[in-house]
Parts: sequence; C-alpha cells; structure tokens
Amino acid sequence: MDNQPVINRELLIPILIGGLSVVGILAVLLVGRSLNSPAEVDVTPSATPFQYIYLGTEPAITTLVVEGSELPPTEEPVGPPPIILPSPNTTPTATSAVSRTNTPNRTPISTSTNSTAAAANTYDDTDSRLSYSGSWVSQTDVDGAYQDTLHISSAVGNSVTFTFTGPQLHFFYQAGQSLGTVTITIDGLGAPPLNLAQSGTQIKEWVSDLLPSGTHTVVITHYGGGSVNIDSLYVPAPTPTPTRTPTQNQ
Repeated sequence: MDNQPVINRELLIPILIGGLSVVGILAVLLVGRSLNSPAEVDVTPSATPFQYIYLGTEPAITTLVVEGSELPPTEEPVGPPPIILPSPNTTPTATSAVSRTNTPNRTPISTSTNSTAAAANTYDDTDSRLSYSGSWVSQTDVDGAYQDTLHISSAVGNSVTFTFTGPQLHFFYQAGQSLGTVTITIDGLGAPPLNLAQSGTQIKEWVSDLLPSGTHTVVITHYGGGSVNIDSLYVPAPTPTPTRTPTQNQ
C-alpha cells in the first residue's frame, strides 16, 4: 500500500498565495491610514467662551446661550400695562360714592366755551371739553341719564381727561350688573378703584374732597372688570367767604 503525505502538496501554493494577499491588504490599509491622518495644529486657548444658538420650539424664537451660563428665564406673556395709582402726598380725593335717589337739577349755569371748564356748571359726557382716549362708544336714549346719553368703555385702559376750575368735582355714572371699575385721579392724586357694579340699574354720584383754589385736571380710567360708563361731570360754584363787618367802638 503506497504512503500518501498528510497534506496535499498541490494545495500548499494556493494557501500561501492567499495568506500573502491578506498580509499585503493589511499593510496597504495601515500605510494609507498613516498617510491620511490630519496633521496636528497648535491651538491657542481663546478668552472668549464658545457660543452656540439654542433654537426654541416655537417659530421665530432664537435665544442666545453662552456655554457655562444658565439659561435665561422664560418670559411671561405681556398683557395690558397695569394702572399704578400715585401715592398721595397731599389731601386725596374722596373714596366713597353717593347714591342718588332723586336726580338733582343740574341745568347748566354757565355757557362758557373755553377749553377749561368754569365753575358752577354741568358737563355732559358729549361735551367737547371731555377728551376721550381709546375706544369709547356714545350711547343715546338712556333712560335716567343726563341728557339721555352715556359714554361707554369696554376695554381696560380707556380714559377721559377733563380740566376744570372749581372747588370740587361730582362724577355721575350709571351703576348696574356686571360692570367694571374705574380709577379717578385729580392732579395726579387718586383713591382706590371705584366699582360701578350693583344689583340694580341706577344713576350714582361720586364726590371728591374739597380742592384748593385754581385749575385742576381729572383723569377717569377704565381699570378692570366689565364695561364702565360716564354720564356727566358737575363742578359746583365756590362757597363765598363771609365778609366781616367792622363794628364801631361805642
């Protein structure tokens, strides 16, 4: 029986060629990697921190964030600016409203057409000397109102300005259900907001404190709640100062 070699000699050559091919491929890869590696560049640290842009989830929102700093606080929605009443440093205006059950006779006494209202006169809400700011609406045929008219505001921030000469101011308005509040300032001094709401509809009156002699400016502003209105303004005549008659010595 012939002795056969353990390994077929005819297979040795292909095996050697395959092994050399694998070694050659590995050598080519190593050489190519060493040739394509980037050169090292000296980097000088910068004093300016790295910045990047943080994009918000809402469209058109871009917030700049500096690395190492805290995120800026979330901004609250901005609404209508609050009305801040000035701190009174002299005698403030009256804070109470007087309810009228019998409407007094407020027939205009003066027929002055000057821009500054004179004393002892009633000024309807339609008077040109009342300067309205905002979206006021004039309403007619109002039962019980002076000359059957009212000016109505449905937006907070609407105001009316009135300049007058007199010792006091009477503000007339129509109270009713679901109405809002107004602030009243005279010469920059004010009182807590006046609430126009009550269960029934009625013309009511707000009276200021006595004022020093001279010209004054009142600003009535829609402060909050539902709609508010202005019926009229009344400026009384100054109280005459009694004159003392000198007595003769006996």
